[in-house]
Amino acid sequence: MSTHGKPFYKTKWFNLAVGLAVTTGCLWWAFQQMLKGDNGKKSPSEVIAEIAAAFQQADYRSLPAMWTCFVLFYWLKAIRWQLLLEPLAKFRPLRDLLPSVMIGFAFNNVLPAHLGEFVRVFVFSKQSGISRTAVLTSIVLERIFDVIAILGFLMVGLFLVEAPDLDERVVSSAMFFGVAVCCGLVSATIYLIWTGPVVLFVEGCLRRVPFLPPSIGRKVAYLLETGAAGLASLRSGRLLSGILLTSFLQWMLNGLTIHLSLWAFGIDVSLSVSAIVLGVTAIGVTIPSSPGYFGVIQFCFLLVLSLFVKDREAVFAASIYYHMAQWIPVTAIGMLYFLRAGLKVADVQDAKEQID
Repeated sequence: MSTHGKPFYKTKWFNLAVGLAVTTGCLWWAFQQMLKGDNGKKSPSEVIAEIAAAFQQADYRSLPAMWTCFVLFYWLKAIRWQLLLEPLAKFRPLRDLLPSVMIGFAFNNVLPAHLGEFVRVFVFSKQSGISRTAVLTSIVLERIFDVIAILGFLMVGLFLVEAPDLDERVVSSAMFFGVAVCCGLVSATIYLIWTGPVVLFVEGCLRRVPFLPPSIGRKVAYLLETGAAGLASLRSGRLLSGILLTSFLQWMLNGLTIHLSLWAFGIDVSLSVSAIVLGVTAIGVTIPSSPGYFGVIQFCFLLVLSLFVKDREAVFAASIYYHMAQWIPVTAIGMLYFLRAGLKVADVQDAKEQID
């Protein structure tokens, strides 16, 4: 589709350039940390040799356990999505929802700027007949509950860990996101309970904005009214408790895979440290980066674990192991589902323009 008239900062090339810049910066920083060494500066060839040695000495018996955790992680994600969508329609987690989940994650691995979420909205809306706004709202809710669970594990890890020189930036980042989530939850609650007054209030505010076309206010009001249907699951105590439980179980499994990847490379840290790595990494991948979050995951592993272990090359190798253990199978399975659905990438791009 032509991008004529579209601002440059909204084009895929700009997003890709920003992502590549972030990835390059993260990898450069990680490499600089490894070049420092604890006994003097190392040469690039020494660093590469030590990373290769870490892979040669790794215990790959952890891989089946990690894959089991990943399977359970995505199964729970499909169950949670079923609970979020239950007020709209009844769906079977594995048959109806898992394909769209895997397709979305696969495209996040190969497209910049988290565009896999648009793919997931497009695919599921096309197959289920549910409005894209309601589907998008359910995915936004997913992210909110993800952040709640991630911050929960991060807070527990920070509380239990013993590290007097723990980087204050980690703690301050956790507190910032915690406050942001609380504000979002309060706003969502007000919106859910008093949808009509909130819509009227927003419309009134938009009418007072100079030079804003009236059609914009009407469109925003429509989105708010339609999106309220996607929030209906929060009105049910049963659904809400199920959503919270599956959210925490998902991220517990993800934290366990991080712990297993570190164990495989001989990095002996407590579960609380792995919980901190989980929290920092999950927050880090929200930053726009190249497709698949390359560089960002390595940056986050080194940022946290450099406080606890000296072998930075082993940490870097473990981060690649954790990363690729999920990137390869998730991308392959998601793309297989996409091809079986008989869809084309051009259809997804058209859908993104409409959703925007």
